[in-house]
Order: sequence, then structure tokens, then C-alpha cells
Amino acid sequence: MAFFDGVVDAWQDITRKATIHTAINSGGTAKAASFSVDIEQIPGLIAEYEKARDKLSDILMTAQDLRYIKGPGEDDVSQKLAKALGEMAGDGEGCLSWAVNDARNRIQAQIDQLKAAQGTYQNTDEAATARQV
Repeated sequence: MAFFDGVVDAWQDITRKATIHTAINSGGTAKAASFSVDIEQIPGLIAEYEKARDKLSDILMTAQDLRYIKGPGEDDVSQKLAKALGEMAGDGEGCLSWAVNDARNRIQAQIDQLKAAQGTYQNTDEAATARQV
């Protein structure tokens, strides 16, 4: 029976984990990746992801402010500098606001996956408990 107990324990370990799909930066390009998380760790992980998402919202507000920065002077160099900073902080692909929004969207996707995994596990657990009664 010890063998079967080990198999049951291993199966329970597997079923208590959720796989979350994400992307990693690989030299400037995003590549698909995934990681496993223990179901019991999900609430804490969601809270940390939400903090990161909220921090990115603060960064986005700062980036948006940079889009409308005034040059330190009225000369051409100052005006060109202010314009260039505004463009780099903008929403165009590769610009600061675009990158921050992309990161927020990716974090939100992971939060959604974690919540879905948590809900699926809870539904499965409740269904199993109901059958055992």
C-alpha cells in the first residue's frame, strides 16, 4: 500500500498546482513561457500582481505627463528636446506609455489566469467533497 500512497500523494501534488502562461523577454523579443504555482499560493500571488499593476498605473501617469513636458527655454534646442521626450513617452510602439500599457495588460492576463485556476480548483474541490458525502 505504501506504493499507492506515494502515487496518491504525487497525484495530489500535481492537482494542487496551476500552470500559468506568460511571456519572457529574450533579447528584445517576447517568447512564450509558463510556470506552476501551488493553488494555496494563488491569493498572495494575485495580491502581488495587483500591486505591480497599480504601480505601473502610477508610472503610466508620469509617462503621460512627460508627453507634454515644456522645454527649459524657448530656444530651438530646448523645444526639440521637449518634443523628442514627449514622443518617447508616447503611445507609439516601443515608446514608454506603450511599454507600460503592454506590461499592465500582461500582468492583468496573469491575474485573470490565476483567478480562473483558483475558481476551477475550488469548483473541483467542492464537487469532490459533495461526492464524498
